[in-house]
Parts: sequence; structure tokens; C-alpha cells
Amino acid sequence: MYGNFDEMMNAIRKNAGKKVVAVAAAHDHEVLECAVEARKEQIADFILIGNTEKIKNILLSLGEAPHMWSMIEESNDAKAAEKAVALASEKKVDALMKGLLHTSVFLRALFNKEYGLVPPKALVSQVTVTEYPNQNRLVLITDCAVNVNPTYAEKIQILNNAVSLARRLGMECPKAACITPVEVINEKMPETIDAAMLSKANDRGQIKGCLVDGPLALDNALSVEAARAKSIESPVAGQADILLMPNLCTGNALDKSLRYFAGLKTGSAVIGASVPIIMTSRSDSARNKLHAVALSVL
Repeated sequence: MYGNFDEMMNAIRKNAGKKVVAVAAAHDHEVLECAVEARKEQIADFILIGNTEKIKNILLSLGEAPHMWSMIEESNDAKAAEKAVALASEKKVDALMKGLLHTSVFLRALFNKEYGLVPPKALVSQVTVTEYPNQNRLVLITDCAVNVNPTYAEKIQILNNAVSLARRLGMECPKAACITPVEVINEKMPETIDAAMLSKANDRGQIKGCLVDGPLALDNALSVEAARAKSIESPVAGQADILLMPNLCTGNALDKSLRYFAGLKTGSAVIGASVPIIMTSRSDSARNKLHAVALSVL
């Protein structure tokens, strides 16, 4: 199990082999800065789809030789997204990355049934991975960007997606905490009922490959002392590997708090499709964008 992103990156360089990422609307300085860093780290190569004149100028400003990069001309955002998705559908690339285009345009191409990248019963969800220096480990938080108010059934799929990534990160049986404002069931807080149902479903073997407990407040999920103070006895409390958020608003606020208040290193992955999706925020640092590429390669 990796204690931080540096350990994960070292393992990828040794074992993963270089993967190819198609970038839709790649004419963006921050995205290309990330791509350049990923190539230098030898974790991924790229096919850049977009306004090639702008792409070349940005690469030159980053000290790169444009002729050393694969490019496809397409200035129309929707068509650029479709070309990237088509490459993934044809298994010519291993992952997709959103460049300088609206998320809805990018996702419309991804969910186009013609390309078959999202199986009929699959659910695509986002996972933020953060370093937790106090315990020298990585923690996964989901969903912070895709599913707004997931149902109980959707939370099972979101949890399963996160578990698949956690296992890639070396967590053999990840511990998942269903986060709510309180650690008791309250009928006025439907998220606490969902949490209890998820926990019981896990007890009965209906959710496999992990340990699930909830409802748990955030402090009880991450701090052994906080759990002990409230007399919570649980194999998950105080040592959760996965934090299952009750909704996107909560997850998104926590995601941004990690970076802006706590200054923690993060990375994100969008999973559930037949290829990993890299959708970083424009405000993300180049390093955090690089972590997102690394997670997708993993």
C-alpha cells in the first residue's frame, strides 16, 4: 500500500508501462504543462487533439519540440471530444483527458452509445485521492464531481468503483466509511439511513471486497481518538480508506478544502467507463493534474 503519491509514481514507472492518453481540446496551457511533466516522468504519452497551431505555440513556450508530439487537428470542441472517444473505442489509446472544453460537451461524447465506452448498467463516478500525512497513507473520497444526489443503488456502484481503485492502490480489503453529519440514524437525514443500509448490506455479503460502516461523521471515520470518545467500536472508524460522501455538494466542498485550507496533495480519477477519464479542474496545480494522470495510468 502506498503512503504517498511519490511512492505510487515510482511504482508506476517501474511496473505500469507507458500508456497513451488522448486529450480533447488540448490547446490549453495548464493541460499541456501536465502532459509535458507526465512525459518527463515517463508515465504516459499523449495524442493531442485540438487547434494544432495553438498547441504548437504552447509547447514551444514550455520548451518542447512540437514535432515530437502526436497531434490531430480539430478546432471544434464537440468533434475533438468525439475523435478522442473514437480512439478509445478503437483501443488506440488507454485513457481520455478533458482539455479546454466544457465538461458537458466532453461527457456527451463519452456517453454516446455509438462508441460503447460506458456499458449499459455501469455508473461513472469520480474519486479524489488525497495524501493523509498524519497516518502516512492515501485516502479516497467519492463522489466529488459527477453524481449530484446519488440514490442508495447508485451509492453501491460509486462504492464499488472506489473499491476497484483502492485495490489498485494496494488496499486488499479497503475500509469504507459512509459519511454523514452524525454517527446515529436520524430519519430527518436520509443520508444516515442510506449509510446504515449500506453497512448492513456489507454485513450480509451483498457488497463485497471491502468493509463498510456508517453512518459515521468525518472525525469518527478518520480519527481513532474521536471514535473512542464517542464509544464507537468498528473496524472502519478511525481508519477509513474510502470516504463515501452523501452527495456531490459535500464531496466537492471537502475536495476543495483539502487543497485550499489544508494544502494537501491530491489527484482524481473518473472511473466506471471502459477506459479511465481524466477531468481535472482548471484551478488544480500542475502537480495535482499529474497525480490524476498517474491514477488513470494505474
